[in-house]
Amino acid sequence: MRVRLQVLNQKLYVRGTFPPAPGSTKDSPHQQRIALGLPANPRGLALAEEQAKGIGVALEAGRFNWEHYRGDRAETVGDWVERFKRRWKGAAITWKTDYQQPFNKLPMDAPLTAVLLEQTAEKRTEEDSRSRLRACNAYRQLAEFAGLPVDGFAQLKGSYSAAAVDPRSLPTDTAIARWRDTITDPGWRWLFGMLAAYGLRPHEVYSIDLADFPTVRVHEDTKTGSRFVWPLYPEWSTNWELNVVTMPPLENIAGCSNGQLGTKTAKAFNRLGFCHAYDLRHSFARRCLEFGYSPEFGAKLMGHSPETHCKVYRRWIDEGTYWAIYQAGVSRAERPKPPA
Repeated sequence: MRVRLQVLNQKLYVRGTFPPAPGSTKDSPHQQRIALGLPANPRGLALAEEQAKGIGVALEAGRFNWEHYRGDRAETVGDWVERFKRRWKGAAITWKTDYQQPFNKLPMDAPLTAVLLEQTAEKRTEEDSRSRLRACNAYRQLAEFAGLPVDGFAQLKGSYSAAAVDPRSLPTDTAIARWRDTITDPGWRWLFGMLAAYGLRPHEVYSIDLADFPTVRVHEDTKTGSRFVWPLYPEWSTNWELNVVTMPPLENIAGCSNGQLGTKTAKAFNRLGFCHAYDLRHSFARRCLEFGYSPEFGAKLMGHSPETHCKVYRRWIDEGTYWAIYQAGVSRAERPKPPA
């Protein structure tokens, strides 16, 4: 079923054969127009072409729904985002990362429709990626808030999951210590040591309090708020003199977001060539298990829930780690013995 764009009074419409609109006296599909609420200019035309394609696909698939195009839904994306933001309650960092970033991909002057949200998620994010999942979650909530259908997001979001990432073989603690000793730049050597000893997220190292060293306190403007962290190897924190803060030679970081700081750190680790920055955090999680600490304790130090600690971080621990723990358990003289 073909649809085409039409200009009336400098406004853009989609014209085609549509099912009867709600309240219509007709009972079969017929030629109708849908007001897109877009001006007849180059930007409006580009947006209208995308929406027209989506409408055509919906017609072909038998999924066309007038609820997406009712006149009372003609308020712009910007209007709905602003209204949604006023109602939303949560941490500022969560809004910026999980909502504002996906919303920035939307055309704020276009009418909000489910088709527009789905098309933006599909065209502006990679399939089965974290950004696709984040966009679909944000757009689904915005659609629900505006009273629009949300069925399309379930399949569109793909199969990405932090827990679905394949476990990788993490570096040994011996390798971590050896790598740290070979870093010649004092700033990157200090930062590497902080991530290794305390299992911090890469961006957190830029906003820590060492007043109670060797206890490290993470400021509350990070992802999960303020917390304290203790080194699982106290020797690393003291022998490496991590209390002597030596920041790496990065310029213009005062106004950087957590994401930008993380990206800068990740690029530096790529240049160092040892491991990924987050490998040091995952190794800290592995160490918590090896040292016999409970998931609740490890989660407290790492700044996430016990569920995340078990579901996500333990997936990065290889079979060898579990085998060593098993061997230590069965080798204990006081372990329970089988019945005679």
